[in-house]
Parts: sequence; structure tokens; C-alpha cells
Amino acid sequence: MVRLILESEGDIVSLIRSAEAESIVVVVRPSANALWTALARAAIPPLAIERAPGCRVNAVFAEEGARDADVDAAADFLDRARSTTGQIIDVRPPALG
Repeated sequence: MVRLILESEGDIVSLIRSAEAESIVVVVRPSANALWTALARAAIPPLAIERAPGCRVNAVFAEEGARDADVDAAADFLDRARSTTGQIIDVRPPALG
């Protein structure tokens, strides 16, 4: 698996197109720019189709306050889910109380 970290305002298309692996999981960090987040989210399914069948592309969108262990667990799950591509898991911070 190649785990790619996409920082706010990064170019998700170039990041995924340049990676070489059987499984790519993009971890998308929180952004204050809602339009950029929506565009990054919308790019995952078509990029998964473009890279198939030799490569699976999935993403984990980490919200502000999400625990690193939860983000890692989601990325590991997507990597092991061998029939899964083009999927997104949202990781939220733990509930208070």
C-alpha cells in the first residue's frame, strides 16, 4: 500500500496519478476551504476508475480533532479490503461525554 497525505489545498489528481502501487489510500487532512474539500472528495471515484484494474484508490477524510489511530485504522481497512476501490471513509473526532 502507498499511503499519501494530502494537505489543505494540495493537488489530489497529480498526487494519485503519480503514485505507483496496487493500493493507494489518500489521507486528506482537514481544510477550512469547503470547496477544496468537496473537489478532493469528488475526485476519488473517477480517479479509481482511471487507475483500475491494476490499482485501487480509496481515501480517508480526517476531520479536525480525529485521532491518528482512528485514521490509521481506516486506512489499513481500505488497504485490506481488496475488492474495494473509489471509497471514502470519514473519520471524526471522538464524541464528548
